[in-house]
Amino acid sequence: MSSPHGVVFGPGAPLCATAVWNGLAFSAYQTWALRRAELTAYVESPFHGADGERATMAPIRTLPPQSFGIDRMVAIGTQLVEDLTPALRALPTTARIGLVLCLPERMADDGPRAFRHQRQGLERALISALETRGLAVVPSTIARGHASLGFAVIEAGAALSGRHLDAVVVGGIDTYYDPAVIEALIDEKRLYDGTNLDAFIPGEGGALLLLARRDVAKRCAWPAQVSVEVAATNREPSTLWNDVPCMGLGLSRAGRAIADRLQAERRTLDWWITDLTPENRRVHELSLAWPRVGQGVFPSQVAFDSLYQHLGDLGAAAMPTGVAIAAEGMARCDPAARTCLVTGSSNTEDRAAILVAQPGQVSSFA
Repeated sequence: MSSPHGVVFGPGAPLCATAVWNGLAFSAYQTWALRRAELTAYVESPFHGADGERATMAPIRTLPPQSFGIDRMVAIGTQLVEDLTPALRALPTTARIGLVLCLPERMADDGPRAFRHQRQGLERALISALETRGLAVVPSTIARGHASLGFAVIEAGAALSGRHLDAVVVGGIDTYYDPAVIEALIDEKRLYDGTNLDAFIPGEGGALLLLARRDVAKRCAWPAQVSVEVAATNREPSTLWNDVPCMGLGLSRAGRAIADRLQAERRTLDWWITDLTPENRRVHELSLAWPRVGQGVFPSQVAFDSLYQHLGDLGAAAMPTGVAIAAEGMARCDPAARTCLVTGSSNTEDRAAILVAQPGQVSSFA
């Protein structure tokens, strides 16, 4: 296999704080605990599927049911910034903090104008929320859907290792609670309605991760929950909108780049968290990537989790939520894992994988 087109770091950056909100819970700990208890966020939504019945979704039920789209994303984002505020207060006023925001593909530069305007409004809201706390913010946005966090971590890692920034808030926000988005899913026959089984149940939520250099974390008295060691990205020739057969190349190459590192260091890959949905093409892709990535690094028993089972499809928020859950699980030894691979497969060609590990296994940014 050829090399992935993006592979960064070790050494790794410590994860110092998280903020999580989704249809199931208000924090990373609650999300980990309620998923462990086998609870789900699925409810009947106000939207109707192609069969005329109300569509099942996994929305945040404390948000106003009359709000949709960007209004919900702004509410999610500003609340997440508020949840990070106790940690951010430790930063001096001279600190430079980055904001790398992961968003759905529809908000990319070449996306529809209405969604581009929504992205701009969300960016302004989050930058303002951080700046009102006295922070000098360097913003960036990556609209690559489910795989966005891989690209975001590579960008954040370069800024931290180059000492251009003291800390970076990296995370994703997404929602399907939007009439225009639901209509597109119906047209593509991707909305689960009880008869169309090759489809998924939409969700919504967000997660922000605070990454920092080791010296900054020490000065701010931030504990290193886990180390975000490696991010790798690649591309899958097969997408939702072409007829190229899926060979699982993009996900395999990104995951194998991380597995090769683990194998060289004689470590195992103990836990895999994925954004997998029941859609046939995505199940097929993971079934191809699983043995390729796991060869030589899987222990006798490997833990596997799909966020979808409890939270619906979180889109660009899936990988950040997975990293936060990995930190909570490792802190409580449930599952008993020292390493965790978090993967994302976007609707386009983008694929990403991130290695999360218990702190102290490798050196970190000075």
